[in-house]
Amino acid sequence: METNKLVSFLILTYKNFDGIYETLRSLFEQDYPQIELIISDDGSPNYEEELPKLREYIEIHKKDNIIHVVYNHISPNKGTVHNINQAIKMAKGSYIKNLGADDVLTCKNALTKYVKFLENHSVDICFAKMRGITTEGKIVNKLASCEDNYKLLRSLTPEQTRNKLFARNFLPAPAWCAKKGLFEKYGYYPEEIRVIEDYPYWIHLCSENVQFGYLDDILIDYKLSGISSTGKYSMMFMKDMYKIYEKYIFPFDRRFGRVQFLYNKLKKMGLDAYYVKAEWENYNIIQKLKASIKYGIFFIYIWWGNYKYKKINEWSKKRYP
Repeated sequence: METNKLVSFLILTYKNFDGIYETLRSLFEQDYPQIELIISDDGSPNYEEELPKLREYIEIHKKDNIIHVVYNHISPNKGTVHNINQAIKMAKGSYIKNLGADDVLTCKNALTKYVKFLENHSVDICFAKMRGITTEGKIVNKLASCEDNYKLLRSLTPEQTRNKLFARNFLPAPAWCAKKGLFEKYGYYPEEIRVIEDYPYWIHLCSENVQFGYLDDILIDYKLSGISSTGKYSMMFMKDMYKIYEKYIFPFDRRFGRVQFLYNKLKKMGLDAYYVKAEWENYNIIQKLKASIKYGIFFIYIWWGNYKYKKINEWSKKRYP
């Protein structure tokens, strides 16, 4: 492994800077010898107020392996996808790793493990495993949104991976690490999507026949929000999901042959159900009643998925305390 190659570690911020200090602490504990830190802010109105405190913390706590620190501020706010693209383009490292403020690296050699894997395998991007951390600090080992059977994922071709992605985004976005050359060769995240950078890009990479790599190590602790536990998404998130399905999935998904149109129709209704959940608090009682009648089966499906994974995690804690 060539440990002299620079790793660019990106942290994206917007408005809430509280969690970034936990992310930075996990970075400053890393044993990897050359790290570039890039903090890219997406038009936070409180950025100038927070910046001096952030600079002071970094200067006091960073070690000699943090050889370069970049502060980037985008104004006005342009969304997560534009923000991460700007950070990647600024990066000088041979490797790119990004985390959102709040998420942390689980061990002191996490970056070393990522680089070692990319050096020893014929892949340009890899995914480690991650676990969820609730706001109360409880560990959630199995996440509904992430496939944890990496033996299965390693056996899939890019086409099979894309077909699996057509069903849902099962890859742990906070847990990827890539060679910078991946973005230079296959392009950056699609900016017609505003806040969901990963899902359409994974599909794009599969379409380009890019093989993904998978590490069995848990290298990321992901802070769970209300979205993770309730299945309720923001309006902006749902607008992005509609765009992703209309441009990246529905025109190319052929898994169900002649009845594909029926599957697409059901999938669209499922998206509509999530959209209704995002708007639920703004509905009056009549609108809620109509929505419950129309999307009740989808609401039950969403609830059942969340309940199932809650019970799986409860069982896992009892079996492996």
